[in-house]
Amino acid sequence: MENGHGDRAAYVTGVGMVSPVGIGREAFWSSLLAGESGMGPITLFDPEGYGVRIAAECNDFDPRDFMDRKAAQRTDRFAQMALASAKLALDDAGAWGALENDPERVGLVIGTGIGGAMSMEETQWTIVNKGPARVNPFSVTKIMPNSAAAHIGIQLGVKGPSIANALACTCGTDSIGLGYDLIRRGDADVVICGASEATITPVIVAGFIAMRAMSRDNDNPKEACRPYDEAHSGFVIGEASAVLILESAESVERRGAEPYSKITGIGRTTDAFNVADPDPNGRGIHAAMEIALKNARVEHDRVGFISPHGTGTVAGDGPESQAMHRINPNARVSATKSTLGHSLGATGAVEGVICALAVKEKTIP
Repeated sequence: MENGHGDRAAYVTGVGMVSPVGIGREAFWSSLLAGESGMGPITLFDPEGYGVRIAAECNDFDPRDFMDRKAAQRTDRFAQMALASAKLALDDAGAWGALENDPERVGLVIGTGIGGAMSMEETQWTIVNKGPARVNPFSVTKIMPNSAAAHIGIQLGVKGPSIANALACTCGTDSIGLGYDLIRRGDADVVICGASEATITPVIVAGFIAMRAMSRDNDNPKEACRPYDEAHSGFVIGEASAVLILESAESVERRGAEPYSKITGIGRTTDAFNVADPDPNGRGIHAAMEIALKNARVEHDRVGFISPHGTGTVAGDGPESQAMHRINPNARVSATKSTLGHSLGATGAVEGVICALAVKEKTIP
């Protein structure tokens, strides 16, 4: 590892996960390597009458394992999962001392694509069935997209920069990028970054069914999502939260931490093509990767592994395949939504954890 003030890389020193195949780094990674599937029937609501009745739920998650009953009642599921992942990541990094010693130098970036969808729909049900006077007084703060970042900051005592980004499926990836920006500029020594999504709800599922984006293979949930397969028929909706601890070189050296990996470049572009589908030629995807490689000073032939979006949709798989091929046609690719489902806003953070662990363990899932 390079030392001194000239090293502006962001080092990944810990990860935390709540996923359909396991909670915490060890459970998640071992399940992923074993090819275990998190797909199954929807249980978070009654899907009777829906054309899609399968999802990837975090069935083992209990918020009371990570917070008291009162805190759980005042937060939406996506914020509960985010707080759990943040605590797990800090445990994994052994970085609680940073919050105790200098909380103003700890940053926070937690994204979500939709936010408190469950609380929004529960509140609407209460208004219709019981009247507006019966609405939970915490409804608004449960629904707000920044509630996950807010509750993490309050409960953990984070006093540095705080960001809550909402960029649909890219917000988890951009959370990592924003965390890298904070480290690179010297605005923080440690950044808790990631994303969370819990939107297996009647409205969200019905909306994606109407978009014809989801697989209808209800009788075969474990094989319903087939990224880059000739028989791909759409994604399986999932839920997850993932958090990475990023640190500056100085912080890593001071603590004697052992990083999993480091981030040396990011790339951001905008397709300006369609609200849901990428440019069919993959131009925006390719351009973002080119910018990241240029910033990191990495040549194409050094790219050995790509963890793609890989939703299993006709509109998405083709453009992404073209873009990856232009970068390095020999790079290995692992499309993990086939077992984890599509966790929407959280997915980029999930892939970030996978990349960090792949580098650390020298193993591709």
